[in-house]
Amino acid sequence: MLKDRKGWRLQYHLMPPDGWLNDPNGLCQFHGMYHVFFQYSPNTPGPDGRTARTWGHYAGRDLLHLQFKGVPFWPVDTIDHDGCYSGSALIDQDLIKLYYTGNVKEPGDHDYTYSGRQANEILVESDGTSFGKKKCLLRNADYPADCTCHVRDPKVWKDGKLYYMVLGARVEGREKNADSDFGEVLFYESSDGLHWHFLKSLTTEERFGYMWECPDYFHLEEKTFLSLCPQGLPSEEYRYQNIYQAGYFTVDGELGARQSLSDFHEWDYGFDFYAPQSFLDESGRRLLIGWVGMPDAPYTNPTALPKGKGWENCLTVPRKLTVSEGCICQNPVEELKALRYDETPVMPHGTMVLPDGAGDFEVSFLEGTEDADWDISFGDAAELSYRDGVLQLSLDPSAGYGRDSRRIRIPHIEFLRVLVDSSILEIYINDGAYVITSRFYPEYIGDQQNLAVRFNCAMAAISGWKMHTMETNREYI
Repeated sequence: MLKDRKGWRLQYHLMPPDGWLNDPNGLCQFHGMYHVFFQYSPNTPGPDGRTARTWGHYAGRDLLHLQFKGVPFWPVDTIDHDGCYSGSALIDQDLIKLYYTGNVKEPGDHDYTYSGRQANEILVESDGTSFGKKKCLLRNADYPADCTCHVRDPKVWKDGKLYYMVLGARVEGREKNADSDFGEVLFYESSDGLHWHFLKSLTTEERFGYMWECPDYFHLEEKTFLSLCPQGLPSEEYRYQNIYQAGYFTVDGELGARQSLSDFHEWDYGFDFYAPQSFLDESGRRLLIGWVGMPDAPYTNPTALPKGKGWENCLTVPRKLTVSEGCICQNPVEELKALRYDETPVMPHGTMVLPDGAGDFEVSFLEGTEDADWDISFGDAAELSYRDGVLQLSLDPSAGYGRDSRRIRIPHIEFLRVLVDSSILEIYINDGAYVITSRFYPEYIGDQQNLAVRFNCAMAAISGWKMHTMETNREYI
């Protein structure tokens, strides 16, 4: 029997109705309504499909009742005809201002890194339901002369009467290749949000990858952070294990003066996490959503069928950000608990069966056992284990589709929150000090879509919940 791809549809993660999804874009709350935009290629699973990348749009009164609103704009103009790439939202003057990079590939013999690509920063204004005309704000000539054609992903905010924009960039090295180029971010300033001038660039003292994507500059609990996705970091045993990374620096100094970057931390240590974006909601929470995927990865997703059918990728649950001991902690938003039902205490060596593979677990290790070895298995598809201070997620080859294992060195583990959703795991360790996100594909056959989660965790208190389907996904299951 063939594996049932319908069984891998998600219960409470945002996913595309069909086609390809990647970076979250334009995250905001406006007049009480949440808006989640995302990179989208309708009807075309796969990153190199026939449809040029545009944006999709979810909106709703709360984070559990988002509805798909379609495509807000298409890449049909001279400033973006090869793709409406990633960007952000700013609530300003009773409008949502959406900023994105318009991708244009010029005809001819080009490599599209050092020649032949236009990267245009574009503004579209919206009242939340209708979308205005595109306005081109910056072009290649407005970037520093040493930048390559890879400049993109505007994040825009307002401080007092001034507007600020940060862009990710690849700067040309002497040899014009990935071993010579380096990543940095570009800051721009504006008094009206339309006319921008270059303020400064910012990078690390030592080269840290050849390209920085998806920048996000924000303040949280009296500290300043720069989130970005560096490409070209060499892999290590316990960090930088993906082809590209996603993480954040602590920023020292004021924006209008000299600044420095320190203490890079990865957002997520799993196989599938990239291009995160944060925003402030109307209650003052800083929330973060990431793409559960990875560009150019050596592994695949079996939900993408040939000939332009199927679907691929999803977004993480919204995560609330806090600061502990100078580092950012991430935890699922409180609203997600409203989907829980049938609370079940699980014995330290017990099993809980999840209908439709959807569940939520909290595991507390009793005092004095924070160093003890343990393991948790998810059917025969995946295992989470802790041995000698190393946490490891291992996937069976039949379920990983090229994903194998990820390892993190963590001296003590006191608490776990594990979200299971049909074909995704989100694992939060020590109140979100570490996170692991990965796709996995259990053997769901026909209508039997139950997943047995087995615990071997001596001296642990374990609570499990089954999870209702989020209203957003009911029409897609």
